[in-house]
Amino acid sequence: MKQDPGTPSNTGHPLRSFKQRNVRIFFGGIAISNAGTWAQVTTVILLVRELGGGGVELGLITAFQFLPLLFLGLYAGAVADRVDRHRATMWLQAAMGLLSLIFAALDFLDLESIPVLYLMTGLLGLLSAFENPTRRTMLTELVPSDQLANVLSLSTSVMTGARIFGPALGALVANQLGTAWVFLLNGMTFMLFLFALSAMDRSTFHTLARAPKSSSPIRDGLREVWGDPILRVTIVAFGLIATFSFNTSVQIPLLITERLGEGNELFGYLLSAMSVGNVIGSLLVARLVVVSHRYMYASGALIAAAMTAFAFSTSTVVAFIVIVPMGIGLTSFINASNVIVQQRTSPEIRSRVLALLSVIFLGSTPIGGPITGVIGDAFGAVWANLYGAIVAGVVVVVAQISLKRIAGTTNPPESIQ
Repeated sequence: MKQDPGTPSNTGHPLRSFKQRNVRIFFGGIAISNAGTWAQVTTVILLVRELGGGGVELGLITAFQFLPLLFLGLYAGAVADRVDRHRATMWLQAAMGLLSLIFAALDFLDLESIPVLYLMTGLLGLLSAFENPTRRTMLTELVPSDQLANVLSLSTSVMTGARIFGPALGALVANQLGTAWVFLLNGMTFMLFLFALSAMDRSTFHTLARAPKSSSPIRDGLREVWGDPILRVTIVAFGLIATFSFNTSVQIPLLITERLGEGNELFGYLLSAMSVGNVIGSLLVARLVVVSHRYMYASGALIAAAMTAFAFSTSTVVAFIVIVPMGIGLTSFINASNVIVQQRTSPEIRSRVLALLSVIFLGSTPIGGPITGVIGDAFGAVWANLYGAIVAGVVVVVAQISLKRIAGTTNPPESIQ
């Protein structure tokens, strides 16, 4: 069937936001910074394993990283709706870079231990809880509103694209030079991102109006989101799959040693392979002007199928193959969920909405991470991965039934504010 000439296309060039100079500067800086961050995340996982940690310790290190976001994320979003996001992002990035340098110093002095890893990871998580909604809202100010879906998807693409190189770089540097050098490298990448932020032309920003003073800013934002029954289904589905299916930092290391019989260093390389799928998934969403529920739940179904195949992998080659579509599904689901919620809410609460989604996605990890670790230690690596696939499949089916009942269709229309 030919498209009606009077109907605007729902697709465009996936890189169209790069026409903006500030966008190119931002993504160049964040790509380098995130490569360093993923190198550090990988190195912390390797250190936990080297220090004798198992599934529970892996789950706890993940929990310490994201607990601050779980408890403070919504408050951080309310703060971000009322501050100069560009300036706040620079201060927070500087503080995170300083902590990475302290991490390096402790490691150079042989003071690393699992409790020290818990402490430093928790402090970085605290800063990240405020930096995440501030930086992400600032990004949306770099483009006009009709490019919102594109720039948010490209953000995920660039940031996860850095994960192609970051984990492998972390594993390589840690093995050849020592883990302390990875932390030092990450601290330097934060400084490079600060330079990129300072080079932006702020006169071209599409600055969002600061939220008016309110005695209950968090409740105001939640009220608008939760008042839409379609968004209720979207957010609950997103939360369940994020909590129980997005625990790769626990699932993958357990499968590597138990099912594949390989060394821990394979973790970084598998994470890089998954990131290839992440980039593909992000670019697929970036092509869309309006993102549909149908696309979101198709991505959830792909997660269920690919994670099932990964759970039963007994060959390293097979694991590398199936982790790519798993990465496509995971990132497509994240991006589609984020854009759908943005399309149905007002710009004045954008930071709070982004913070809410981050709390659900990253803040749920302190729940899902330890649960995955306990399941892995008790029942094996297969179930550590398989239960997440089962949750994703069930949620997709129930969400479709719920949408049909609420809206009369499994694919309700969306609108850009």
